[in-house]
Amino acid sequence: MSDVQAEGLRALAQETGRSQQDLIREALSEYVRTYRLRGFPPEVRHLLTPGRRASLQAHSRPLLLLPDDMTSDDILAEERGLSDS
Repeated sequence: MSDVQAEGLRALAQETGRSQQDLIREALSEYVRTYRLRGFPPEVRHLLTPGRRASLQAHSRPLLLLPDDMTSDDILAEERGLSDS
């Protein structure tokens, strides 16, 4: 690593409050993830970039518990103004 790169990394670590190792890991991960896209023009690269996968915590939501006499169809009908009530 050149002195200029090392200084830039130190400055970024101090600015963001993250460790240099963490910044390097993130940069390598991004490089590996997008390496194959380098052959495409920059203006279309973003269309082909694989999305990051959300963590399992991001997918976990509290379940909506319905009364025994209610279904999700009832909720949709009510929201659409189609219910009898």
